[in-house]
Amino acid sequence: MIGPGLARAFRGALGAVPLVVAALMIVPSLLVALLSFSGDTFIAFPPRTWGVRQYVTLLRAGAWHDPFIRSMTVAAVSSTVAVLVGAAATLALQHGGRGPARQLLQVLGIGPLLAPGVAYAVALYALFARLRMLGTVQAVVLAHVTVTVPFVFLIMGSAITKVPRELELAALSLGASRFEVWRDVTLRLLWPAIAASFIFAFVASFDETVITAFLGGIGFVTLPVAIFNSVRDGIDPVITAIATLLTAGTGAVLVIHALLRRHR
Repeated sequence: MIGPGLARAFRGALGAVPLVVAALMIVPSLLVALLSFSGDTFIAFPPRTWGVRQYVTLLRAGAWHDPFIRSMTVAAVSSTVAVLVGAAATLALQHGGRGPARQLLQVLGIGPLLAPGVAYAVALYALFARLRMLGTVQAVVLAHVTVTVPFVFLIMGSAITKVPRELELAALSLGASRFEVWRDVTLRLLWPAIAASFIFAFVASFDETVITAFLGGIGFVTLPVAIFNSVRDGIDPVITAIATLLTAGTGAVLVIHALLRRHR
């Protein structure tokens, strides 16, 4: 039998776990944000001097501009395609009955999340090498779509179960076609989930490094790959400014999405 003191200690330890996890998630981002205001030409904590040198260098250094534009382009295209594919698959599975085939398609839909990243990248490398598409934007976009579709599939699959079936049946009974029901009833109710799916898919595509490095090679470098190369060849303190801006941008998008959902 566990004594009262041991029980309190156990509850205290369990309560401290979320705090430790939150600290491990937040503290590194705060340290990077502080380092981004260093005026030094190298990374050191605490910085010897303070200033906005890293941000000025980032704006003036053209080497980072092209990778950023590539990352934004690939993320926008792949997340849009992923949302279209994921939404269509979710609607089809929701109204396609039940059975082993549906369960198999659901497993395949989240398959890329279950496979090890490096192994999946090697498999895609072998595939696109046979297709002679290595180093092309098409290969990177297609690969990113396969990686981001599971996020759309999971988010929309959970959201569509909360759409009242009675509303769809009522629209059908009033003479609406199946397409009109999907367009005017189902998709309208799924807009928050669609927006959330796009955000998660965009962030996942923008941050993807391993698959992009395998398929893009030296001819197609995105921002995460450029940061990785910078860290490998010699840490450039400018990456602290890039990381801070990306973190702030992601947080701003999530806050805007939460506010929009709150006002709906």
